[in-house]
Amino acid sequence: MAMLQVRILPSSLSSKGAKLLLTVALYNRDSCEWENLKSIFHPDAYIYTSWTGRTHFEDFIKASQAGMDKGVFIMHRIHGTTTDINIEATRAVTKMKATITQRFEFKDGIEADAESDCRFVFFWSKNEKGDWAANFVRHFYEKDKLIPVDPNRVPKIDADAAKEYPIGYRYLAYCQERTMGVKVIRDLPGHRREAGSTINGEQHDILYKQIKAWMDGQKVHV
Repeated sequence: MAMLQVRILPSSLSSKGAKLLLTVALYNRDSCEWENLKSIFHPDAYIYTSWTGRTHFEDFIKASQAGMDKGVFIMHRIHGTTTDINIEATRAVTKMKATITQRFEFKDGIEADAESDCRFVFFWSKNEKGDWAANFVRHFYEKDKLIPVDPNRVPKIDADAAKEYPIGYRYLAYCQERTMGVKVIRDLPGHRREAGSTINGEQHDILYKQIKAWMDGQKVHV
């Protein structure tokens, strides 16, 4: 069945416009509307995730498609957004509070949802045609938990093995490696409380410096 493609690339970006773009982006990803998702990115845009690392957005979409075909079930809940736009109205950064929730089935048939509370960071710029699109997407992984689907059937987790993963996406990473056949990236930005104590805390501060540099018009490798 053919689907209506909605291309949203406003010539003037506002906080409300950015919020709409992001809501549409995650809706498109969760509902498999891939062409609509592609429409918010510049051609050379990159996305970071726990299970792909730094990936061109088209490769991320292909990996997401393949994962969903194999039964990978990842959804997102959006809680709020804030957008900063430079005075020239040529660059912007949106920070979006959201929860990544992924359903996992363990060997004994027990199901559980790993949920990671994050802040998505979208780096925007205006192209030569005057249209806005995303150049980079990063995340701060702040805290997570594992929730049994059936409260009478709780999955058994290797507590010592779980401690090897960053606290911001510990159970998400633990479950992804054991069910998806992937190697999770372990040095992604965490919460400010980790600053000075973990690599994830260090990456937290680095990402904030990249955000500032982007808004100052500098060339940034994110």
